[in-house]
Amino acid sequence: MPVTVTKVEQYEGFGACVHVTNGLIELFATTDRGPRIIHLSLCGGENLFWTDTKSEAVIPVQGLDLAFGKGDTYHILGGHRLWSSPEHVLNSYYPDTDPVEVTVTPQGCVLTPPPQQGTCLQLVMEVRMDPERERVSVRHRIQNTGGGVVTLAPWAITQLAPGGLEVFPQSKQDIALLPDRVFVIWPYTDMGDRRLTWNDGFVAIRPDGTDRPMKIGTLNRAGYALYHNKGVVFKKMWNALPGAEYPDFGCNFETYTNRHFIEIESLAPLSTLYDGQSATHEEEWFCCREPQTLDEQALLDKYGN
Repeated sequence: MPVTVTKVEQYEGFGACVHVTNGLIELFATTDRGPRIIHLSLCGGENLFWTDTKSEAVIPVQGLDLAFGKGDTYHILGGHRLWSSPEHVLNSYYPDTDPVEVTVTPQGCVLTPPPQQGTCLQLVMEVRMDPERERVSVRHRIQNTGGGVVTLAPWAITQLAPGGLEVFPQSKQDIALLPDRVFVIWPYTDMGDRRLTWNDGFVAIRPDGTDRPMKIGTLNRAGYALYHNKGVVFKKMWNALPGAEYPDFGCNFETYTNRHFIEIESLAPLSTLYDGQSATHEEEWFCCREPQTLDEQALLDKYGN
C-alpha cells in the first residue's frame, strides 16, 4: 500500500502532529515541538510507546533558563527522541519547545526543528516507512551549526510502555584468554534487581512499575533489541560498527527503566564535528503481532537474528 502523510491539528494533548501510515503500521510525530515520534502501533492497535499525557515526568534542571531562556524544566513527553551523547544537563536537556518543519517525502517525512540556541546543534529526524511491511526506518542527524568544534554521538532513545519483556543478546566472542564483552552500570543500578535477568546467551528486563531506576549499557554487536508487550513484538535494529569508538565506556546500546517506562537506546560512534558538519545514525523498527506469552529464550529464538 502507498505511504500516506497527513497533518493533524491535535493528538492526545501534544498539539499538532503528522500521521504516517502504510495501512499496516502507523505513527504520529509532534510538530508544535520536538521532534518526537509520540505514537507507534499496528494500525488500529494500542500505542507501543509510553507517553506522558498527564505531564508527570518533568525534570527540574538548574541552569537551563540561564543557558537557553526557556525555563528550568525539561518535559520528557515520552515516545522517541534524539539526544546527543555523552549526556550533559546543558546539552542533552535542551527544552525542545520550538515548532518543527515537516517536509513530506514519498515514504514519509523529514522533521526539522530550528537550530538550538546555545548548543548550536540542529537535531533532525527522517522517517521512511516500508510500503509493504510493518517496518520503519528513522534516520537521525545532528549538525554543528556554530563556529566551534564539538565531539558527540547521536543517541536515539525510545520510551516504551511498561508491563512487557525486553531481551537483547549477549555479545559473546571466542578470543581465547582475552575478555569478550563489556557491561556498563550506572550508580543507581542494583545488579541484583528482580527486574533484571542475566543469562549466558541474553540479558532481559521486565519493567513492572518499580520506582527505583535502573540502567545498564553494553557493546551490542548483534545490533538489535526486542520488546514484547500488548501482544506485539517491537524490534529495534541499528548498525553495530566493529572497532568504532562509542561513548560511555564503549556502549552502542543502553537500556533504562523506572516506574513510568522502559527506554531502549542505541548510539552511534563518537564524531568530531566542525562548523557545518553532521553525524548520522539510522535505526530500523519492526513490529509483529505476537499474541502468545513467550519467555526470554523463545522470544530471542523467534525474533532474533
